[in-house]
Amino acid sequence: MKLATLALALGLASPAFAASPFLVDFEKTWDYGQTVDNFYAAQGVSFVNVVGLSNGDGLGGLAGGDYYAGAPSPLGVAYAQLDGVTNTAAYMNVAGGVDGLLNFYFSNPTGASVEIKAYSGLNGTGSLLGSVTLAANGTDYTTWTSTSLSFSGTALSFDLTGTAAGVALDNISAVPEPSSLALMVGGAALLLARRRRVD
Repeated sequence: MKLATLALALGLASPAFAASPFLVDFEKTWDYGQTVDNFYAAQGVSFVNVVGLSNGDGLGGLAGGDYYAGAPSPLGVAYAQLDGVTNTAAYMNVAGGVDGLLNFYFSNPTGASVEIKAYSGLNGTGSLLGSVTLAANGTDYTTWTSTSLSFSGTALSFDLTGTAAGVALDNISAVPEPSSLALMVGGAALLLARRRRVD
């Protein structure tokens, strides 16, 4: 009986389908053209053909030579960089997967709408689970819009290729769904109650 209770509590505390929450805020002084790659590997997140960009080098087109203003995290942002020959696609991969919802901010001064897609496999493979269209929201990188990509299932990757037209991204995050969170809290409470009873 004790073993069954412990197994149930552990199962509730850490459901296999729930990815760990993460926040990728790009808050780093990136060298111009520096790729993000595995900088967020500790959070289970990696990037393909995505570079970080930081204010402060005086080369940007905004006041003070900055590249952007008003981003939710003021030090750094990211964008997809493709050369059309070798680098033809850009992705964000999440090792533990994301269940149903990805949140982020974007700035799109391109004058055109672009799309981000969620896939069940790494690097845009597997089934297409959903997509979100990012409409143009300004004429420079001073307007940032919070949005969400809702989809069915668990996504292991997000295709950022469409954003290579010049869309900047910041504060990409995922949190467990409320049902997953409730299971984790319930499991943790059951473990705590069981531990107190044994003590």
